[in-house]
Amino acid sequence: MRYEVKKVKLEDEFKNCPTCGYRDGFHSMYKRMNNNIRVFSICPSCHDVFDLNLSLTIAEKKGR
Repeated sequence: MRYEVKKVKLEDEFKNCPTCGYRDGFHSMYKRMNNNIRVFSICPSCHDVFDLNLSLTIAEKKGR
């Protein structure tokens, strides 16, 4: 599936869709990129994908 990722600068909050104006928040999408997971927001109304420059680091599993 092809989609355009729109970059967004996170100000105080990111709740309303800048494309369609939907006001009730976003779905989350995660994409693995090497040892990081990139976090994207998807509008449930218009389905545009937004990049707020958020990422997670994958911790290595340690022995028990």
